[in-house]
Amino acid sequence: MKQADLAQLSTHWSNIFRAREAEGDAALAARNALLLRYVEVVLRYLRTVLRDPEVVDQVCSNFATRVLESDRLLQNVDPQRGRFRDYLKAVLQHMIADYYRERSREHKQFQHLTGEHELPAPASSSEEELDQDFVRCWREELIKWVWHQLEQRDHKTGQNYAVVLRLQAKKPKARSAQLAELLSAKLGRPFTAAGVRQLLHRGRELFGELLVAEVARSLQVDSADPEGNARVEQELIDLGLLFSYCKKALERCRSRS
Repeated sequence: MKQADLAQLSTHWSNIFRAREAEGDAALAARNALLLRYVEVVLRYLRTVLRDPEVVDQVCSNFATRVLESDRLLQNVDPQRGRFRDYLKAVLQHMIADYYRERSREHKQFQHLTGEHELPAPASSSEEELDQDFVRCWREELIKWVWHQLEQRDHKTGQNYAVVLRLQAKKPKARSAQLAELLSAKLGRPFTAAGVRQLLHRGRELFGELLVAEVARSLQVDSADPEGNARVEQELIDLGLLFSYCKKALERCRSRS
């Protein structure tokens, strides 16, 4: 699966509804899009909580099969009943438990013939630790998604917001003049310290706007609506992503209401 294929998809509840309600080829296409959108965070989470790569592959395969061949995974999805990431986390935890329950039953049936040891169990973690693991995986995937969107925008517009932001992230103590030199060398054209400061300022603004928009889509709310804006803000707090540029993006959304 190519990362570019994943990044072309949109995080949106409407994808889930299409996957649930479509029929025939349209249903398969919608479910394939849904799988591609979330398979990275699924894999990231399974690799975090499971010890065995083969088990990770099997559980992820089971997840993919359920998405593509059955609507049972999608029947209870409803934005009014909670966040999709919470639903997805619960589904994965049930699938992990189901996998080990089934393997344990099979193993006991043949243990007296094979003499094998007990099956390896998933990494021992409390429910709180598992929740934190999933939040971290979701946050990392969300940030990666927003970075890609910013890079795609740069590619279309000829701007260099993602480049200069990544450059500053690598050189957090560098002053504007130093960043201007590095950026000039990297892109082969001159940049001034003032120009870099402007790029950094606008780049942070865009990053915040993209992050707020992506969270709003994942919650199926309008960030310009007061209630929706509050839900997006709380989600950013829960994910540890309420940075200053996100706060300003939320304020701009409120001003448009």
